[in-house]
Order: sequence, then C-alpha cells, then structure tokens
Amino acid sequence: DCDGVLYRGAEPMPSASQTVQSLLNRGKRVFFVTNNAASSRMELKQKLEEVLKCPKDLLQEEMMIGSAYVASKYLRSRLPKENTNAQRVHVIGTGGLCRELRSAGFDITGGPDSKDIPCGMSRDELAEYPFPEGKIDAMVIGLDNDFNYRKLCIATVLLQHNPEAILVATNRDSFDLVGCDARHLPGNGALVNAVEAASGRTAINVGKPSSVLANWMMEEYNLNGNETMMVGDRLDTDIKFGNSAGMKSSLVLTGCTTMKEIEELILEDDDCQELMPTVIFPHVGCMSKDEHLKK
Repeated sequence: DCDGVLYRGAEPMPSASQTVQSLLNRGKRVFFVTNNAASSRMELKQKLEEVLKCPKDLLQEEMMIGSAYVASKYLRSRLPKENTNAQRVHVIGTGGLCRELRSAGFDITGGPDSKDIPCGMSRDELAEYPFPEGKIDAMVIGLDNDFNYRKLCIATVLLQHNPEAILVATNRDSFDLVGCDARHLPGNGALVNAVEAASGRTAINVGKPSSVLANWMMEEYNLNGNETMMVGDRLDTDIKFGNSAGMKSSLVLTGCTTMKEIEELILEDDDCQELMPTVIFPHVGCMSKDEHLKK
C-alpha cells in the first residue's frame, strides 16, 4: 500500500525509501497497490519518485497497481473490442481515472465538471435534462471531492436507462485520516453507497480487499500467495486482502489502524482471523532491518 504506509500526503514515512530500495536490491518483486483512483499509473510512479526520492529508473510503471488501472483492465476483460466504436464509460471521479480509462480505449463521459456547472438539480431540471451522455456500457465510481446531488441524479438515471451497464467501484473505503487529530475524511465507499441506494444496483469492487483484484494480480504477475506479503495500514482493506488471497500480511501503525483497535477487535470478535496480520511493524522502515524478511 502507499498512503499511510510509504507516505502521508507529501511526507515520506521513516526509512520508507530505504526499505523499498533494500527489497529491490535483494531481488524482491515490489508492487505498489493502492485504492486511490485519482492518479494514473504514471502519475503514481512520479509521486513515489518525488516523495521517496528513489534513484532514477528504480521504479517501473508496471510496479504500479492503482485501482483506476485495475478498473480499466477489468472493464476491458468484460467489454472486449468488437468493432471500431469505443465502448462508453460514465465516470464519477477525477481526471486521472478518466485518463486511465481513456488509455484503455474507452469513450468517457462525466468526470470533473467545469466550474460553471451547478451542483444541484431540481425535479424539473432532471425531467428536462437531455442526457447528452447517451448510451453507456459501464459506469465507474472513484473518489470525487466535488461529488454532488446533480452527479448522483445523472448517474442514477443513466443506470436506469442502461440496465445492462456494468457498475464498477474502484474501492469501498469508508474514510481516510487527515489532520493532526486524525479527522475522518469520507471515502469512496460513501459515494458508492449513495449511487447503489438511488439506483438499486450493486457495484463490483475492483479495489482491495476484493477477490477481483487478487485473482487478477495473481494471474497477471504470476504470483504465488505463499511467497507474497501484503503490507498496509488498514485491517479492512489491506490485511483482509492479503489474508483472503493466501498471502502473508504486515500491518504498519502509521496509518488508519492503531494497536488499541486491534486489541478491541480481538476482545470483541472471536472470528477476526481474516483481519489479523501475520506481523505488525511500527512503521515500514522497520522492514529493512528485520532479518526474517530477507528469507
């Protein structure tokens, strides 16, 4: 994982760069798996290089596994190119998500609005809206900091008019942490739940901890779960993802999960093994010092 593990915002975690370089220098295959759909793979690579200050050409684009890229790969597997007409995907999300889907050959509607577009929509406005989006083959929901009632109305009716359209969520994260007092910033799961409630549809999650992502990674990169470790800061996404995929899992305490929450989970839930990490580190920098990870 990236945010909360390797960096927080634009600040690197302690010895994060040394850990990544140490793993690569020991011949380990390293992948950066993030539920953040705001960036394309190239943009994620550029951020890691900038924040971690890694040597030039150490990181490769194929190491980047963002949920925007996974959404594009998933839809391409479900919507193979059959003719010269590009399939149309309506997007709730950022320009980075739109670019990743467009690079896979899809025609894109939605995405970021211009500043003069109103954020609300009345009953009469929806009744008269001409839907220039036309027929859609899929809809992808990624975190959109400008999500509003107008976008929800348009998405709901598009799904109503296109019942066969595939509905994809880049992730269902409930919240992220911001500020020195760990304030809860609503995540993409809130947007997905809104569209599902209004449309009566259920989205396919392609982010952690979904089996869609796990199965695709195992096949795409020829990974063996028994020889793979998932490192993350969240029990409900990172650790659950690694455990359900048959990997080892490592929790770092620099993100969303605290030791207190782990202790409470153990006391309150007798059936919490899928959320329990194989090993816990104070921060990712400890991994470069731990001898058993060299095996």
